[in-house]
Order: sequence, then structure tokens, then C-alpha cells
Amino acid sequence: MDRHPESPWNPRVPPDISPADFEKLVHDWLRLAAGNLHQQITMQHLGVTHGEGGEYRIDVLATFSVFSGAEFMVLVECKHQKRPVERDDVMVLESKLRDVHAQKAMLFSTSGFQSGALEFACAKHVATIAVVEGRWLYETRASGDAPSEPPPWVHFDAYAGIRMTKTTAGVSCHTIDMQRPEAIEEWVAAETPGGPAQQQHAADGAARRR
Repeated sequence: MDRHPESPWNPRVPPDISPADFEKLVHDWLRLAAGNLHQQITMQHLGVTHGEGGEYRIDVLATFSVFSGAEFMVLVECKHQKRPVERDDVMVLESKLRDVHAQKAMLFSTSGFQSGALEFACAKHVATIAVVEGRWLYETRASGDAPSEPPPWVHFDAYAGIRMTKTTAGVSCHTIDMQRPEAIEEWVAAETPGGPAQQQHAADGAARRR
């Protein structure tokens, strides 16, 4: 298994993917997830948004629209680099989210994430997704005398995603590809703590107690 020696949930070597193809892959996954959720999505490459701290240029500025007319904004950053993403990178994205009053944030990385980054992201409900070569998923399952290279009849996408979530037991990993976008769908559909639905629920409860 070709795992990173200091963070074994990450691949040792980043995937051979260009920055343009990396961002297109992210676009495709988000559009597929939105369609499966029966939501519309608009995406701006290097979209500009504003907050009290000034102007921010976001790799992908995504807006999801549900049929009821409600919309929510997702800030998406794509880190095409050789070192695992650090805690500070997640902190910067999360501070932008709060400043522009966006609802959610996602961080995609070609090099995975350090433990501290995953821990902070989990606490702040920022999605952390590593992009890997599709064959790496097969290699990580191979053990003993099993071949590390997949046989020719095994199909996999050229690139896949792994949604990584810090847990008390370690790091939980869920695969993402064009046949399995559920890990993104579940995160998009989940209510962020303190979000509109929970605020309304709290307001309704307070009204009943009056």
C-alpha cells in the first residue's frame, strides 16, 4: 500500500492530475450530487464574494437551489499541492465562510490532510475530500499475496475522492466517484448546526413555551 508514512490515510504520492482537470473533476462531482438531490446548482470559477474583511476570490463559488426557492452558498477550495493540507488552511477557509455568511465550505486536496486539519474541519463542519488516482483504492484493499495492480476486468474511474472525517477512533473514509457521489450528497443535504432549519426549530419551540 502506497500510503503516506506520517498520515497513512493519505496517499504517499499525489495523483498525476492537472489543476484544470482537478477543478473540472470537482465541478462534475458537485453537479452530479446536486442532480441526485433534485437541486439546481450554479458554479463560478474563481467566484468573487464580499464580507466585512473585504473581497474574497474563491476557487469554486457554488450556489445550490431547491425547488422551494431556498438557496445556500458553498465555498469550495481546491488545493493542488504536494504536502497534506494543514490546519491553518482549513481555518482560513472557515473564517471566509463566517465573514461572507455562506452556509457551507468544502476543501478538496490532491495531497490529503494532516490530522489537525481534519480535526478542525470536523469541528467546524467543513468537508475535507482527498483526490486520488482510482487504482489507489484497489491497491489499499490488496493484502498478502493479492496483486497490487488491479486486473484488467476491474473498472474504476481515473480519479476518485475520499471524504475524510476525523473520529474518536481515527479517520473515517468514504469513496466518491461518478458512480458513488453519496458522500457528497449526504454532506450537502445535512443540516449545519445552527443553520436555518435548526434556528426555525428553536424559534418554534420558544413560541410554544410562551
